[in-house]
Amino acid sequence: MSVLEKTYLEEHGDEMLVAAGLSKVQFAEKVGIVPQNVKKLFATKNISTLAKVADILNVPLQILIYGQEQTTLDIHGCIFVNGTPNLISKKEDIEELLKLL
Repeated sequence: MSVLEKTYLEEHGDEMLVAAGLSKVQFAEKVGIVPQNVKKLFATKNISTLAKVADILNVPLQILIYGQEQTTLDIHGCIFVNGTPNLISKKEDIEELLKLL
């Protein structure tokens, strides 16, 4: 398994804003940052931030990370929150985990 160096958002963020009909200023307002930090946000690997951006751009999280050509994900993981294990095997598991955070 290779480590993702750049997300699709990092490489195509400007194009994704155009597709969503948003300017950088409008996007920044929705995210709650100053427009000067939009490029920095595009480079984030923080899953909570990426999930918020996916909602704003109205795209699935997997497309935001991997792009259009990635249609399936093989997810296997476990994240401990306050000592409780949370098994991750699908997108919905990640969304439920985000609700805990």
